[in-house]
Amino acid sequence: MSFLAPWALGLAALAALPVVLHLFRRDTRRRLAFPAIRYLRRARDRSARALKLRDRLLLITRVALVLMLAAAAAAPLVGRGDVADHVPTDVVLLVDNTGSMNRVLGEVTLLDRQRSRALELLRAARSGDRFWVLPAVGPIRASGVQATDAADAIAGVEATDATMNLGAVLREALRILPPASGRPREVVLLSDLQASSLPGPPFELPDDIRLVASRIDASPANAAVVEVRPVPPGPGGEGAVFAVLASSDPAPDTLEVRLSVSGQTVSIVRAEPGGTAVFRLADPGPGEHAVSVEIPASGLRSDDRRHFILRTLDPPVIKHIGPADSYVARALETLDRAGQLKLQYDTSDAAAWFVEGVSPAGLPVTPGAAWILTPPEDDELLARFNAELSRRGVPWKVDVVDVPGSTFLAPSDDVPGLESIRVRGRHRLRSTGVEADTVLLETVDQSPWIVSGHVSDQRYVLIGGPLVPESTELPVTAVMLPLMEAVLFRWAGLGGSLPAPISAGQPWTVPAGADSVAGPDGGSIRVDGGSPYVPWRAGIHTVYMADGGTSLLAATVPATESDLRPASSSDLGRVLGSTDVVEARSEAEWNASMYGNRRGWLASPYLLAIALALVLLEAALATHGKRTTRPRSTPAAGRQS
Repeated sequence: MSFLAPWALGLAALAALPVVLHLFRRDTRRRLAFPAIRYLRRARDRSARALKLRDRLLLITRVALVLMLAAAAAAPLVGRGDVADHVPTDVVLLVDNTGSMNRVLGEVTLLDRQRSRALELLRAARSGDRFWVLPAVGPIRASGVQATDAADAIAGVEATDATMNLGAVLREALRILPPASGRPREVVLLSDLQASSLPGPPFELPDDIRLVASRIDASPANAAVVEVRPVPPGPGGEGAVFAVLASSDPAPDTLEVRLSVSGQTVSIVRAEPGGTAVFRLADPGPGEHAVSVEIPASGLRSDDRRHFILRTLDPPVIKHIGPADSYVARALETLDRAGQLKLQYDTSDAAAWFVEGVSPAGLPVTPGAAWILTPPEDDELLARFNAELSRRGVPWKVDVVDVPGSTFLAPSDDVPGLESIRVRGRHRLRSTGVEADTVLLETVDQSPWIVSGHVSDQRYVLIGGPLVPESTELPVTAVMLPLMEAVLFRWAGLGGSLPAPISAGQPWTVPAGADSVAGPDGGSIRVDGGSPYVPWRAGIHTVYMADGGTSLLAATVPATESDLRPASSSDLGRVLGSTDVVEARSEAEWNASMYGNRRGWLASPYLLAIALALVLLEAALATHGKRTTRPRSTPAAGRQS
């Protein structure tokens, strides 16, 4: 029990006043001589005990009345009061607005349900309470405001498809709270408490901070497209899309998977959950295309579709330097006849230069163009070839080693069948640079055989041996043409590009000359070229340029959000370094957990009611036995019968 006005308890000392008056009261009755005094004594003896009891009851009633009035004035608080009966409190409302909170439970999302709980807490606020509203993803929405402003901030918390680290956002919540000053401090976490959001190392929760976790449970069953690996098609050719599926719902045997290009479904396959769906991807023509892989809606809706951007080009112009009847020349002529490239011998304006051996005029320097280089067949020219590489800044050399026999190429996802190709072991690539370039193809003994990199604005692909039968079986097999397509259109970048999708919630630098960005929902915001832009929702974002052009950006749900398993109470306590976390699942538990420092219910109205009853009792006791009586008539003296 506590008191709002404990000083009023001093009024209880007035209870001594009735006692003093009772002990020292004077007898105001007049004594008269009466002949028949013996009859009065008998009457007094009969009523003495009753009068004594009435006087004591009257004394007790008056003392109790004073005590009740003093106690009511002190405003005692008894037990644990209602939600609104709490001391002024500082509260951080930490709202989980990550991707998993977009799940639908009933007819509303988990985020909407947690918003309702937050508004319920704010409706029970008192004038001295202060609130901070912090989304798990995004900037702080309110700082040290009253309940009405906090309610507006809660309504403004937007849903995202991003992920969070619970430890990081809790540290931010503690940072924005004022230092301990005697006021209770609470952090209210409104979340589904997804297991993947818990930080790795334990988080130390200060002893004076009360953490309340409002948990709304939902089914963890979910099917998702967790990864998409596209292989871009060359001009007029075909590529492929590999979509990795996952499912925690054992019900479906197979899933229907759709491939869409620019909003149009181009292919449908069925695949097992946990397996990989494979699509052929035809060249959609020059331009920038939004491509997506989609499965039927399940659990978390935003991971049922994953997007990527495919940028394709016109057939590139290729200049070949080398023997006109070489196997490379024949492969290039075949691709030229198929419309996949334009083979030229006398142009200087080429997208790529395919040079076999040593170029008579040296390697051309054309910004944005690519070099595809093979060492010469004649080992005596190898020194000149390496010198040319060194002059142009390519950090590799080709060495001739005396290795008997032959080896095989390692398998490659880009070129099926390479693992059966034999390579003579005389040539070896050796790095001379401090930075490791991309090794595109190796032999089975893990020696680099095809590498790529950049020299300033020049891209190069270096092949470890000449493409002749004396060096490798490639020219006389059916794998030669697919390898040439991979070298030109994928590894040299002539078939377009695949801008890497970014995870929702991660910043991305807007291209120079950008004017605005429109999200998947159509809403547009102004941006400046070169500034950071954060896509909060998964999907295709359109960047509008000041010159009227457009560019596309694909944002995807982080893979961790697809794992909807909830954290257990023991895991939550372990990670937070405390077992005092208050969890509220049901509405009754939520009502009981709001505002931990409640004052109790005010007992003054009940004490005043008791005091009123004592007043009535005192009046009854004080007037009891006081009647108006008439004197009896006395028989006349000497009356005779």
